[in-house]
Amino acid sequence: MNSSVASALFGVACFVSGCSSSPLTGEPLGSEPAGGAPTSEPPAAAGSGGATAPAPGPTSTFTAYPAGPYGTIRGATIENLSFTGWRHPDAAAYDVAKFETVRLSDFYDPDGHTGVKLLAINASAVWCGVCRSEYQDMNKTAVYSTVHSKGIEILGSLFEDSQYYPAQPRDLHNWGVPTSFNVKFPLVLDPGFKLGAFFDSDATPLNLLVDVRTMTIVQVTMGYSTTYWAQVQALLDKM
Repeated sequence: MNSSVASALFGVACFVSGCSSSPLTGEPLGSEPAGGAPTSEPPAAAGSGGATAPAPGPTSTFTAYPAGPYGTIRGATIENLSFTGWRHPDAAAYDVAKFETVRLSDFYDPDGHTGVKLLAINASAVWCGVCRSEYQDMNKTAVYSTVHSKGIEILGSLFEDSQYYPAQPRDLHNWGVPTSFNVKFPLVLDPGFKLGAFFDSDATPLNLLVDVRTMTIVQVTMGYSTTYWAQVQALLDKM
């Protein structure tokens, strides 16, 4: 038989019985090799038409931020403001190269799964002596570890430097490090003074309380006193 006839007959045989370019294993299809896995695909479920059902995808936990209108006074829903800084400044070693975007929506918790009920937003400036006193007090009395365990998160922000210019990354680093105020709660820059919509900078610091279940403003306080955090905890007890 010449080569052209042999090639034609082989092609017909492949069409009828099926041919594979895979190397032979010396084992029948469906047998288990040494590793224990079958060498052929398991049969498809009846009625599937030979298609394998797709694996289920991950369940989404995304919850849309409350819709506006937004406001700046008690009882209003706060806008989903966005900042640059650290969610965990101590874990980031206060490294400005590890800045990330921090949004108010990061704290939104309508079903209460985080255990946090109140977000305490602080707006400070490097030039502000009262702001420095507040942070010194929080560091000295371990305010964060105390209030966080009771359902209060803190978000600190810095909007101006010592010369009243917009705060820069180095200012946030110097503010947060252990040799300064040893900040362990979320800490961000606000050089555009977004939080200025809630207070006058002459009344710095701003301490703003937000109910994270609804993102509504609960209290707006300008200035600071050593009894402030006790008052916040008393308010939390009523929620």
